[in-house]
Parts: sequence; structure tokens; C-alpha cells
Amino acid sequence: MRLVVDSDGGIDDAAAIVWLCGRPDVEIAAVTAVGGNVEVRQAARNLRIILEAAGRPDVPVHIGSDPTDPAPHIPRPTFIHGEDGLGDVGLPDPRRGADADTPAVEVLVREMRRGASVLTLGPMTNLAAAVRADAGAARSSRLTLMGGSARAEGNARPSAEANVANDPLAAATSLAAEWATPPVMVGLNVTHRATLRETEFDSLARRQTAAAAFLYGPLSFYRRNAGTLCAEGETPCHDLLAAMAAVRPDVLGVEVLPVEVDTGGSAAWGQTVVDLRQLAWRRFSPPPRPTPAGSGPDGNAGGTGAAVAVGLTVDVDYFRAAIRQLAGE
Repeated sequence: MRLVVDSDGGIDDAAAIVWLCGRPDVEIAAVTAVGGNVEVRQAARNLRIILEAAGRPDVPVHIGSDPTDPAPHIPRPTFIHGEDGLGDVGLPDPRRGADADTPAVEVLVREMRRGASVLTLGPMTNLAAAVRADAGAARSSRLTLMGGSARAEGNARPSAEANVANDPLAAATSLAAEWATPPVMVGLNVTHRATLRETEFDSLARRQTAAAAFLYGPLSFYRRNAGTLCAEGETPCHDLLAAMAAVRPDVLGVEVLPVEVDTGGSAAWGQTVVDLRQLAWRRFSPPPRPTPAGSGPDGNAGGTGAAVAVGLTVDVDYFRAAIRQLAGE
């Protein structure tokens, strides 16, 4: 798999990229930086640090943009990722001193045209700009995104996940593009179930691999507050699950469902509205005809939006075993 990773340089991004760099079946063509957990230039610095720690300093990092307005105000999640985005654990500066010259949007268009898949781990600002620059590029590519939720749950806002809420218009544009296959959405409804427990942190703490030695410090900072919405004693690693889903699609159970992004200024601003009624309608043969057009059998508007492969179930055992394997166990 040839892959472009678009990332905002946080701690779960680091776990995702380190895991990908260890996969012999993945060729990371480029990494593009977007603002989100930190501003875009700090994200690019972090990404160079992560790639060097993963033994891949040759992978170029390309600067993109910070999220654009209109969007709800969302403070930087310093209580999750620290001021520097990697847990404030004193990681040294990257030895590679500069980012690649080509802007992120140009790289995304070029690689999508070549058939590379795209994995977004932050706001979709860069990707939306690429789609607007060349609408046809998506037809040769596939998208996996960490973002949103299949249900009205949020971490940045009451019903909105952070990556989508930081740039709702970009998310709407990206999901609506003409992809080769429906985009795979890895939302909070599955990432809050695929969690790290004490067992996985104990494995990392032994530092038996370079990956574990690098990740243990940032992830220890991350676990202080990142698991607030999970089961007690468990910590999500959102972007790591999205990376796994991009490479191993069977880690998720998905259904192709209509998805719309709330791009207005309401309390639901930034929510991914997934029409789960479709699952019930599929039990009928033939399914009920929406009346009027674009409405469900109860007469409420719905059933519209981009066709998205929404993650609904997750192989938690595979996720946790992969972490322990990364730690050398």
C-alpha cells in the first residue's frame, strides 16, 4: 500500500506513524502537516521527530495549513497532548532541519493522481484544499479518516469530534469527493472501544523496542486525561486505530451509510450526522420508499449525504495485540 499521511502531529498520531513505519506492506510516500493539536509548523516539527524515531528520516514532511473559518472555537488540547503536542517530555529537536519545499496540497494531489491512499489523522483542511484544486484526483485514491462519530458523541464539543469540529467545511468537502471507494470513517464510537489498558502500558514501559522507548513517555502523559470518555482505566489511541483500518480493513466492521457534516453555527456544529436508520430499513425487502424524496418512512428528512463506510464494530483484541507486538511482546 502506498500511503500519504496527513497529520496534526499529536501523541496518538505518533503511535499511528510509528506503527505504519514498522509495516513492510506499507510505503509511506509522504507525510503532510496540518494544524490541529498544535499549529501547523509545530506539527511539522513533531512529524520529523516521529519519523526519525521510527527510523524513517527519509520520508518527506510537507507543510500544509492551519484549519480555516468558519468553525467553532476549540482551544488547543494541551491537557491531552501538552504544549508541544508530544507530551512535553523533552524530546530533542529533529536532526533533519527543514521541511520539504513542495506544499502539502500539491503533494496530496500528485499522490492521489498516482493512486496512493490517503490517511487523515487531523482536521481535513489540507485534503479539502486538494479536492478543490483537483476534483478528479480523488477518483484514483482511497480515504481513511480518523474523525467524527457514528452517534451524537463528541470530545471537542458535545456532539462533535475534534478533527471534524476544527474545520467542518473541510470535512464536508472531503467526504463528498468522488473517491474510488466510500471513505472509511474511524469515529469515536469505535476508537473509544479500542483502548490501551494497564497491560499494554506495562508492555511499553519495559522499553524492549525503539518504538516502545519513544512512545512510552508521550503516551504516559496522554493517558492522564485522554480516557475521560472511555471505560475506567482505559485509554483510546484514536489515530492508531485509523492507521490499522487503512492497512487492515478487517479490523473494523463497516456499513456504507449516508453521512452529513453539520456546517452551521448550532450546538451540533461539527457533528457527523450518520443515518443509522438505513440499518433498520435494510431488514425490509424491498426497503420502504422514502416519501417525500429524501425522507424516511416516518416522514422526517434524512437519507442524504455522502456515502461513507462507517466503522461500527472493532476487533479490540487485534488492536491490543498489535500494541504489545510493537512493544516487543
